Order: sequence, then C-alpha cells, then structure tokens
Amino acid sequence: MFRAACAPRGVLCSCAAVVCAALLLFAAESRAAEAVILTGKVVTTVSRAVPMPFNAVVDKVLVQPGDAVEAGAPLMRYHLQDEAERILQREVTNGAGTEDLKSQVLDLERQLAQTSAERNKARQLVASGLGSRQALSRLEANVTSLRDRIGLLQSTIRKNESNFAARLKELGGYYGQPITEGEELPDTLVLTSPISGYVLSLDANLNPGNLVGAGATPIQVGQLDPVLIQVPVYEADVNTIRVGDKAVVEIPSLGNRKFTGIVNEISWISTDMNVANPSYYTVELTVPNPDLVLKPGFKAVVHFGGGGQAAAQ
Repeated sequence: MFRAACAPRGVLCSCAAVVCAALLLFAAESRAAEAVILTGKVVTTVSRAVPMPFNAVVDKVLVQPGDAVEAGAPLMRYHLQDEAERILQREVTNGAGTEDLKSQVLDLERQLAQTSAERNKARQLVASGLGSRQALSRLEANVTSLRDRIGLLQSTIRKNESNFAARLKELGGYYGQPITEGEELPDTLVLTSPISGYVLSLDANLNPGNLVGAGATPIQVGQLDPVLIQVPVYEADVNTIRVGDKAVVEIPSLGNRKFTGIVNEISWISTDMNVANPSYYTVELTVPNPDLVLKPGFKAVVHFGGGGQAAAQ
C-alpha cells in the first residue's frame, strides 16, 4: 500500500498565497476592463434659430426640413404689416437726421470766425500796449469753447451718419438688395440662413398669409456632420474617462447600429451641486455623420472602456 507524497505545510501556504494574489489581480483587471455604459442624446454641433426682425406676414416658405442651405440662402419671403412698413419707410426717408446738427455747426462756425477776428484785433492792441489782457483772455477762451462745441457736434454727426449707414446695410440684408436713403422700400423681404447647414425644423403655423411676430424664430438651422453625443457620467466613473478616448455609440432606433465617438469635452462642474444628491458630469463626444442618419434627439447608448468594442460603422 502506497502513501501519497505530501508537500510541506509551508509550501502549501505559499502556493495558496500565490493563487489568491493571482485571483485578486484578475478580479482587479476584470473590473478595470468593464465598460462604463451610459445613455445620452444626439445633438447638433451648431444650431441657430432664425429670428424674425419685424411683425410680418408670410408670403412663401422656400425650404423644407432636411434641406441643405448655405449661409445667406433665402428661407422665406414675407411682407411687413402696414404699421411696421410705414415706420420703416419713414426711417429710410428721414435719413440720419443730422440737418439740425449741421445747421448748428454753421452757426457756430460763423460765431467762431467773428470771435477769432475780435481776438486777433485784441492781440494787436495788447502787443501795442493799448489793449486789455483780460479782454484778450476772454476772447481766447471763447474761441476755444466754440471750437470744442463744433468738434463735439461734428463727432455726433459722424456717429449718426455711420449708424444710419449700418442700418441701411442691415435693411439691405432683410430685403435681399441694397437700400439707399430716401428711396421707396421694396414690397417683399427675405429671411436668410445665418449659417451653412441643414433646415432642422419649421414652425407648424408657418403658412402663407399667417402673421409672424417680431422676435419669433419660425425656422431652425443646424450643422449635422459631425453630431455630438452628450451623456451624464456619475462622479465615481468620470475620472476613468479622458478627452480623446474612443467610445462605441449604439443607436437603438437604428437597430443598434454602432458608431465610433471621440470624447472632446468633459465638464468641470456637476450638473447638480446639491450635496444631498449624487453628482453627474456631462461628457461630450463627437461622432461623424456623413450620411446624416443620426438625427438630433436620437437616444444613444455609449460604451466607454473595455466592453462594447464591437466594430463600429
């Protein structure tokens, strides 16, 4: 009968310690390899709501959602309400309104010429010992004062005329053609795109004949390639993510189609600073969207780290 060879107790303990250390290391590596999986929303990189500058009536909408537009492209034609048109026409007819100021300058220049002549005569009398130095001093002060007043008025005139020129240029943008002082305004204005991109939305009531109030934003334009994904990340996980990291983005509404995103920004402040609540930080990723299948508002499932690294499209 044979007896199994038994290893010394110290050797068994050493082996057990090695095995435990290996298991702990494996567990730690497994935890490190686990993906942080979060959900967020697709948003545009740039989005601009196009405001109406006047109370107006819609004539014709020239675009539809999804249309590509260049900066300055016409989006809608409209005309002014009667009262708004009268006010604008009066503004263009009246011009910079500097006539009274220019008349004041002419009067002051006449006074300056007369006072300067008196001052020159007083200088001659003082030089010959026949004049009063006090009278000369008063005349010198009057000449300086008149010159300063003329300078201030001329500065005001220049500012008013510059502002009016800028206003005409602004109106030219609204009408789609140059506007000059005193001319009769065209009947139709045009709302143009402030940026190159795509038409994201039109107001539901944006129909011919409908009134649109000044300041309303009936059309929204945005850029869709690339798009952004914004996800809230729990405070315990945010330090595991770095700017430049890659992540796999799944879009459930596209049959869980996968895209590759790059982290471009991590917020430095929590979305909620109440100490009683957990802290979340917004992580933003850039995702290419050349075929425009990613639409603003789509839900996105984002895999950071070791998991979810299936081939992304």
